[in-house]
Amino acid sequence: MNDQQIPWRELIAVVHRRRKFILQVFLGGALTVALGVWMQKPTYRAQATLMVTSDRAQIVVSPDANTRPTVERVTEQDLNSEVALIRSESLVRDVLLPYWKADEQAPGLLDHVVAAVTLPLRLPAIAYRALHRVPPPSPFDTWVRSVLSEIEVEAIGKSNLIVVSYHAANPQWAAELVNNLVARHIERRAKLSQQSEAREFYESQRAMLADKSRSAEAALEEFNRKQGIDFVSPEQRQTVRARLSDLQGVLGNSERELAEATARVEFLTSEIKNYPRNIATESKIAQNQQFIRPKILELELQRSELLSKYAPTSVKVRDIDRQIAQAKALMNSNRETLAETTNAINPAYQSLEVDLAQTKAQVAAVTARVEALRAQVSEYKTAVAHLDEISSEQERLEQAVASAKEAAATYAKKEEEARFTTALDESNLVDLAVAERAEVPTVPEKSKQALMLILGVVMSLVAGVGLAFLRDRLDPSVKSAAEAQTVTGLPILAEIR
Repeated sequence: MNDQQIPWRELIAVVHRRRKFILQVFLGGALTVALGVWMQKPTYRAQATLMVTSDRAQIVVSPDANTRPTVERVTEQDLNSEVALIRSESLVRDVLLPYWKADEQAPGLLDHVVAAVTLPLRLPAIAYRALHRVPPPSPFDTWVRSVLSEIEVEAIGKSNLIVVSYHAANPQWAAELVNNLVARHIERRAKLSQQSEAREFYESQRAMLADKSRSAEAALEEFNRKQGIDFVSPEQRQTVRARLSDLQGVLGNSERELAEATARVEFLTSEIKNYPRNIATESKIAQNQQFIRPKILELELQRSELLSKYAPTSVKVRDIDRQIAQAKALMNSNRETLAETTNAINPAYQSLEVDLAQTKAQVAAVTARVEALRAQVSEYKTAVAHLDEISSEQERLEQAVASAKEAAATYAKKEEEARFTTALDESNLVDLAVAERAEVPTVPEKSKQALMLILGVVMSLVAGVGLAFLRDRLDPSVKSAAEAQTVTGLPILAEIR
């Protein structure tokens, strides 16, 4: 046999040898589990349903008289808060305390017996408390924690409902505890929302802040009157600075336009000196000749090109000859006509003279505009400089006015909220209602006895096999040939049954 293989034959042999012992342990454990399951009392589940309404949850009221009070929706945070408050240990203590005082009595003999039996299980906790100096829990604390462990509080998803349930062997006690728990929670919630004194406080604070706001406004008006300020708001001061910036931009453009016009006047004044006011006839003749001669030269070049391709008697050549003759006749006629005139006004001089007069008029207009813009810019610069000098004090006064108004508005809103809440308190309205009271359950909860019985039987079988192997290992006798071979290390020659 390989040492790495599981010795199945030995295991089976042990089970076979200890079969009576395994059967005894199995039957004992199974009967014990069956007896415990049979003696276990049925449990009953009593539950109540709460509905978190939006009657007064997170009331938001505007101080404006024309605005109606609005109520926000119930949020998931509201539901979780209600669940945590119902599950609190203090609430369970308040509910159980009257029952404890009514039924409190000295521990009896059975209690002492149970305490003695469970002492080994409680020794680690006792040692821990002694080591860390933790006081032991009282019987009432133990009862509260045991009841709290059986209470279930759950918010139903996508709704504003909360289910409160309790498991107990006594159905009347389960229903009574759930109803008392819900009633006590609603009573505590009503006390938490009481704001009877808040309205008076907010009203006095709002009146005080209103007086403070009026005083701040009067101080600001007096300051503006002494300083002679026309622009008291930040928006108006910003408008002054924007207007100054615009005027400076327009002034810059006007100054550039004036500089350009002045330079143009100087240029035209110097340029007009280069042209005579009147021109002689010869100059006119020369100008006409300078215009006609290139045309004649161009026609002669075209005639030369045509002669290379056509005969002198062709139509195209004769047409060119005719145009050349007409141009020469025109030049001779202009010479004769201009010879009759001695002098004429120079067109170039006349054009420069008109342009110079227009530019001088433009310079005069731009100069006047620049002077007016400079006066306005100077006035606005003076106003802005004065505002900058007193801006810190003015801003402080304006901030005081704004803060006083904001605080007064806030307390007016709080006063309206307190008034609305006080009216609800006087009407005993809360945002929590009992949708369904807990009724005494008549049918116990579905039992898990079958599952517990199956698990007990399986655990009894496992315990019997385990104890059988332990007992077999503790027995020093040699019980099989394989064990003899293992102990002695010698081969087996024969086996006598």
